[in-house]
Amino acid sequence: MALTRDQIAQFRRDGYVGGIAAFSAGEVAAFRARAEAFAAAHPDDAAWAFDIKCNLLFDWVYENAVSPRILEPVADLIGGDVLLTNSIFRIKEPGSSVNYGWHQDSARIMVEPCPVIVYVAFSDATEENGCLAVIPGTHHAVVPFDLVSNPGQPNRRVARVRSPDVDRAVTLELRAGEIAIFSANLVHGSAPNRSRSRRFAVLHDYTPAAGSQSIGQGSGQLVMGEDRFRNFAPEKPPGPDFEANAAMRRRILEAYPENILMGPLEPGQRPDFPDRPGV
Repeated sequence: MALTRDQIAQFRRDGYVGGIAAFSAGEVAAFRARAEAFAAAHPDDAAWAFDIKCNLLFDWVYENAVSPRILEPVADLIGGDVLLTNSIFRIKEPGSSVNYGWHQDSARIMVEPCPVIVYVAFSDATEENGCLAVIPGTHHAVVPFDLVSNPGQPNRRVARVRSPDVDRAVTLELRAGEIAIFSANLVHGSAPNRSRSRRFAVLHDYTPAAGSQSIGQGSGQLVMGEDRFRNFAPEKPPGPDFEANAAMRRRILEAYPENILMGPLEPGQRPDFPDRPGV
């Protein structure tokens, strides 16, 4: 499913492209059923398991991330040697006040060449339920930001753009099954869910194998082409055993805790990432 020349040109100019049909209604329903079955069977684990690096925990999340209907348009933008460096659920319950302020994912740890992020809509994403919003053309450089505490993780700090040009922002409304692709440098955010429906999405981060981090070493799964550079530590695909996968994810994040989502460690700071309470 290659991108058109116009779509590629839009991405180069604006830092994003959206409205790409990728998955059928049946595929969307099947994915959501897997997620909902896990949450029902593991009510104490869903919050952390649906967070950073869930592509190491669930073979069905990994299967979605390596779909040719995602990888082919990603390769059109970043080349054919591709690492999957993160997957994370982004779910907003009806009436949720969660507000992801304006930010660039790569602000604290820059990667060059820059990764792209694929937003997979497993429900309709609308302005009312807090869909993604972006500021076109802001992907060429990191802009001034402030560090703020991240709700629920007191030891984690996140970057928020100091003076976003919100008058230029556009919303990326998507139908369930569509994807949007945007640069990790693009200023973006999302508002609270003011609707009565659940906004359900998964975001996958794809990094060119040639990419290198400005701070620390990240890790990733080779999902397309070859990795001749070895700048990122290798990760294995997950198997069917959740507990074995959880242990693998823990080892990876303890060994390579610095990435564009988590940011750099402060001097003397130990890795801090969502995990099973008490572990």
